[in-house]
Amino acid sequence: MNNFKPEVLKDQSGMSLVEMIISITLLSLFFTTYASFVRISSRFNNKQLTDLNNSNGLLIDHHYLFLTLEKYSDLLSQPGMTLHDINNIKQKKVGNLPAGCSLSPQIDWDLPINQKPLPANNWAPSNAGYVICLKSSSIVESSLSDLVSKSKGNSIDANPGLYYLLALPDEVSIERLPVRKLFCRPKPFC
Repeated sequence: MNNFKPEVLKDQSGMSLVEMIISITLLSLFFTTYASFVRISSRFNNKQLTDLNNSNGLLIDHHYLFLTLEKYSDLLSQPGMTLHDINNIKQKKVGNLPAGCSLSPQIDWDLPINQKPLPANNWAPSNAGYVICLKSSSIVESSLSDLVSKSKGNSIDANPGLYYLLALPDEVSIERLPVRKLFCRPKPFC
């Protein structure tokens, strides 16, 4: 038995104008949503083709910046770096950068640290468009002798200092955001 009815096919003339408008609207809505998602996610995943410097995208750059700032803060928080050394770094002016900022802190601040913060990688903050700055907070560091005296039980008003390491981009945008790391020094008294 054949249930095929040719007269039914002749009566159907396709989509109506209302159905066509609705389907085109849904299709364009889908493509607009997809294009927006891809545009937003590409900001965080990869560098854009127009970006010719050594940036690897926001997430990767921030990860590398946090590792770099951690290395610098570990070194600067040691008691071997005197308060005089820290004040010299905060006041040092390199080129047209603000005081306490540097494109190459290991050279400008004379720090015994590798030229490239991540040895296995060719990435450096300055190549990605970031400047490293050292700034102090409102909690001023006391002298080392006062801190030692206070640790021995003497009633002296002595405090370790709180400092910020900042990674500031050339220009702030959605692809390049500033990063900061708060650290205390000298480390044994924090």
